Amino acid sequence: MKKQDRPAHDLPSFARYLHRLFDFRHASAGLEDARQQPEISAPTVFRAVFHAFVFRLRSFQQLEADLAERSLQSWIGADRAFGDDVLRYSLCGFDLSGLEQMQVDISRKLKRNKVFDTGRVQGRIVAALDGVEVLSSYSRCCEQCLQRRVTVKNADGEPEERIQYYHRAVGCQIISSAVKPFLALEWVAPGEGEDTAALRLLSRLPERYGSRFFDILLLDSLYPQARVLRLAKQIGWDVVITLKQEARDLYQDAMGLFQARPPDRTFVDQANRATRQVRLWQADGLPFSGDYPEPMRVLRTEETLTRPCRRGGEPDTETTRQTWTWITTLEEPAFAAETVWRLGHDRWKNENNGWNDLTQNWAFKHGFLHACKHRPRVLTATGERREVANRGLAAVALILCLAFALFSAFARLHSKLVRRYRLSMLEVSCQLYRSLWRLQPPIRAPDPAVDS
Repeated sequence: MKKQDRPAHDLPSFARYLHRLFDFRHASAGLEDARQQPEISAPTVFRAVFHAFVFRLRSFQQLEADLAERSLQSWIGADRAFGDDVLRYSLCGFDLSGLEQMQVDISRKLKRNKVFDTGRVQGRIVAALDGVEVLSSYSRCCEQCLQRRVTVKNADGEPEERIQYYHRAVGCQIISSAVKPFLALEWVAPGEGEDTAALRLLSRLPERYGSRFFDILLLDSLYPQARVLRLAKQIGWDVVITLKQEARDLYQDAMGLFQARPPDRTFVDQANRATRQVRLWQADGLPFSGDYPEPMRVLRTEETLTRPCRRGGEPDTETTRQTWTWITTLEEPAFAAETVWRLGHDRWKNENNGWNDLTQNWAFKHGFLHACKHRPRVLTATGERREVANRGLAAVALILCLAFALFSAFARLHSKLVRRYRLSMLEVSCQLYRSLWRLQPPIRAPDPAVDS
């Protein structure tokens, strides 16, 4: 079959999938914002932004141009065109609890449908937690901005120190399955570190999902801390954590043991056209620290990575050497050393299939609604009308995560075309977007009574 003759995805099939499996229309109908008696309802604004992310639009200006078309208006349930000022005014005062509940319900539905079962490691579901810088600016700031001093070159080429404003978020994501939804996001507040925000997020997860929604948590080198290990043990999670603090007694004790003997295992791993030659050491029962003397299992590897590249237009190979150290609460024989080694490297799925994908392909770092001053006003207890706190950036990030999870489920689990023709995720998005313009209004829109 020629490429131009292949069947393509369309919006009605995508909508049927969302409504049948996730009750999407009913779930979005209960969303609210801080506006009083708006002409364009909060669920309509949500559906506009949700579909904009599914279509991979890069800004609200692009969405505003498309909202002038009757086909998109009918599809999202709007009776007229509206601009990005409505989007901003609504999203800056959006109720985040409704979006967070949708995030929880979608993840629970995916687990009930056994979506997470296919990638289990020794029967366990694996999640990873990591932080990301969302945006940075030298001029625009808000009350929730973090600050740092950065040395840059001025117009004369001389170095000068300037204050840079930025936002960071921490996210927990399921990574062991084909569909990798984010379970929750937490924003780093001014004056605190990423680890504090991460602990706040981890403490909230059992309240939302239950303590055993996943079984193994992968963490980077910021988190080998007693309070993190205590919380994980209290909840019932096993952990695999990258260890880089060479000043730690645990690190020194492990290195002393490993340097005195040959590796416990050597093996070769081939994946994604790359070859790793691995020398692995491990030790059990080493106390983590004086204030948390729980025994830990420590693994260290020396790896030689060879992968193809091109130099001067000619095929070649490059070889790099890497050293990794992990601590874990996973015990043998259920989790062999090679399994723990793979889990340690699987943390990069959170970076590559999570933050990096959102950044490169979903406009996550566009800086939507940062420092927006166009916000609804509400009455305070004293009768004064005051602007609501700007929740726009957090609202857009949650909608993006919802679009990311639902679109991934549709493409990877439901689409026969993806399996048969190996369509990329970007091509599926483009097909859905193009199908919008083939639909003739009026399109069956959500029941207006549901939005009221």
